[in-house]
Amino acid sequence: MEETDLVMESWWSYLLKGIIAVFFGILLFSWPGATIKTLVIIVGLFAIIDGLVSVIRSFVMMARKERWGWTLAGGLIGFLLGAIILRHQEFALAIVVILVGLWIMLMGIVELAVAFDMPPKSGRGILAIFGVILLALGVIVLVYPFGSTYALMVVIGIYALIAGIFDIGFSFYAMAEQRKMAKS
Repeated sequence: MEETDLVMESWWSYLLKGIIAVFFGILLFSWPGATIKTLVIIVGLFAIIDGLVSVIRSFVMMARKERWGWTLAGGLIGFLLGAIILRHQEFALAIVVILVGLWIMLMGIVELAVAFDMPPKSGRGILAIFGVILLALGVIVLVYPFGSTYALMVVIGIYALIAGIFDIGFSFYAMAEQRKMAKS
């Protein structure tokens, strides 16, 4: 089995991750007047769930003898960051914003690394663009960490929606490519 085939078979994990991200993005936009504690809980839960999905995906990739290291690293980072955020809710909003900004930047780096590891014609360009967008969004969050709770929710909501849309889009691309390969 070719490496491209293996990448395309994990389309479902991108779809699941994308649906979860879009759900959290909508949740953040629907509660604009939420308190800092609610924001911290939502961000922490999102990071944990997103991280767990990536960890599970990495184990599936490992079993299929795909490149799984970057996916596992990204998942563990997200899970650990979410656990830290939920465990220490007394942190000031600025600390949470800095952690979220760093997390977004690290996820951008992970997406770029995964894109460069993927074989040609596997959708790596889409992931690379997504990685660059995440890096830019992370920098913006770090440069302006003292925004209001609402502004932070909007930024994190935008991140979650962009991440979800890209993951869902990539899952449909990968599923279509897998079907093309199956017909060949």
